[in-house]
Parts: sequence; structure tokens; C-alpha cells
Amino acid sequence: MTYPLNDDKPLGESLGWQRIATSRLYQSHWHNLRQDQVVLPAGQEITFTYQEHPGFVTVVPVTDDGQIILLRSYRYAVDDWCWELPAGGLGDKPDVSTEEVARQELAEETGAVCRSLNMIGWFYAMNGTSDARCTVFIAQGAHINGATDLEATELSEVHLVPVAQAMQMARDGRISDGDSALALLRCEPMLLGKQHNLEVVAYDPTWPLLFEAEAARLAVIFGEQLAAIHHMGSTSVPGIWAKPVIDIMPVVYDIEAVDNLNDLMSALGYIPKGEYGIAGRRFFNLCDGERRMFNVHVYQVDNPEIANHLDFVEYLRAHPDEAAAYGALKRDLVLRYADKIDSYTDGKTDFIVATRDIAQQEKEARLNV
Repeated sequence: MTYPLNDDKPLGESLGWQRIATSRLYQSHWHNLRQDQVVLPAGQEITFTYQEHPGFVTVVPVTDDGQIILLRSYRYAVDDWCWELPAGGLGDKPDVSTEEVARQELAEETGAVCRSLNMIGWFYAMNGTSDARCTVFIAQGAHINGATDLEATELSEVHLVPVAQAMQMARDGRISDGDSALALLRCEPMLLGKQHNLEVVAYDPTWPLLFEAEAARLAVIFGEQLAAIHHMGSTSVPGIWAKPVIDIMPVVYDIEAVDNLNDLMSALGYIPKGEYGIAGRRFFNLCDGERRMFNVHVYQVDNPEIANHLDFVEYLRAHPDEAAAYGALKRDLVLRYADKIDSYTDGKTDFIVATRDIAQQEKEARLNV
């Protein structure tokens, strides 16, 4: 059966992938087998078959005495026993929140309840052959207080494993279920009690690549409102030390229209924060668990802050010595104010203002030549 086309691949369309037909060879509430006829940018027509999946949850249950509740399960598909975390699909629970599904799976598969349940983030499970997304929850204060309630196809044992041992099992391959291993690693800072102080690191050449990939996702959301999108902040300056957070500046035609995009931005994992202290801006951030990944600063085309940001980083790119001095200042401030973000930010202000003034003077001199 052939289905009418819809706009479920806007990024692919923007990259030149033209979908001309879609059929579903198999359908169930668990998953569909979807087949698309696609014309590639170079003109080649292909058949692309993949699994449409409603997604699933994986729960990392940690007890108050520092143990992870793990399962050792027999999996018929691979004919093997696998160490894994409690998890379950969303397909048969369309009207149930992901948090409630996580609680249900924790109880059914381990017989446990928890004091608190928090979403950490999500990832694609098999992005070459499936659109399945795994949403990760950490269940703190977990304790077993009942019997399991397994399905007929489920055969598993419940084990308590010390956190450090479970993390090592995720790293050395003893946890062979990839979703479970990655879920544990995503929760590592919380499980091992790492500090979340300010951090400044040496320049990473992957930062521009992270910007390009995220900018492509954001361009789909902003659509025709988008006039330009820029990589700003220190991670856009080659060779500089910086906090490992990518700052992105979309420039739009109407800043008020951005407020209508909050739900779409939330669907990407961003937290909308409004102006967040700067008039005329719309600010969003995205975190991977407790680690900040992206800051998005949206301005309207006529906002002077756009030039302030771009002139500053352009000057640092053209003056490596000044960039190095700025990096050294940040390293010093981190040593002095590792747990005081306001003091760290205030300590950079004089340098930023002075550099912007010089950058503006040089820019005006070039224009007047």
C-alpha cells in the first residue's frame, strides 16, 4: 500500500533527498517496516527500507548504598544471555508519559520502586536502520520491594552490582547491550558523584563540526524566519581555550515569532528561557544530563548585539596573541572561581569590552579607507 507523502524529512529535503513514494510492508504497534523511494541529490533513485519505531525508555536504577539494579536476560534474537538495564517500548502505551512508562518497566522487570526519577536525555539506538530513540531515566533511591511481572518471552535474573563495577562492565563490553551501556555512561557524572565546576579546555577541532551539525537541525526549526546562523563565542576561535559549550547565534527577521517555536525547540531537547536578562534576545540551552552542550542566542536582524558578538570573535581570529591572552585569563579565572559562575563572567568583562572597542575601531577604519 502506498501512503500520501508528508513533511517528515525536512532536513533530508533541504539536503536534496527527494522522497517520491512511501509504503509500509509490515505494521504493528511495536514497529513498522517502512520503504521509501528516494531520489538522491545526484539524481540516483534508490529504495530505502528501515524500521519506524515509537521509541523506548531505559532506566538506570541506583540504590542508596551505591548499587545498580541490573538484569541478566536471555535474548532470543541473538540467542545469548545479556547484561542490561530495565527498558521497555512505548508502542503499546501511546497515551502514557515516558516517565510513567519508565516507572512501570522498573517495577515489572525488577520489582523495584524509586524515590525520584529524572530524565537524562535521549539517543538514537540504530540510526542507520531505525528511527528508534532511547530516552534515558535515572531512578535514584531505587529499592526492590516486590516481585517481577515478566511477559511470556522474558527470561531474566535481577542482580545488584556496585556502581563502579557496573561502569567498568559498560566499558569493557560485559554489558553487551549497547543501549544499556550508553545509558550508564550518560549517567556517569551523577553515579560517581563528579563535581560540576567550571571547566576550560584546550581548543577542540570538533567544535566547528558540532556547530555545523546543530545549525542544520536549528535551520529546520527556524525555517523562513532564519536570515543567518553564526558560530559565536570562544569555541568559534581556532586555538583558544574555552568552556566546551557551543554558542550559536541564529539571526531572524522577527524576534517575536521565535516565541511560537518553543515547543519545537523543546522537542529538540532545548530549554526555552526567554530574554534571560538581555532585552531583545531569545535564549535556549541544551544539556546532556548535567553537562551543557549548546547555548542558542537568537537576535532580530537589526539588533546591535549581533555585530558586537561577531566583531569580537573576528578580532580574536585575526589576532592570535590576543586570543591566547583571553584563553590565559579564562584559565586563571577558573582557578580562582571554579564554583562561582558570576565571578568568572564578571572577570572577563573588562577584556571583552576593551577588545570590542578595538575591533569596532579597526572595522570603522577599514570602511573609511
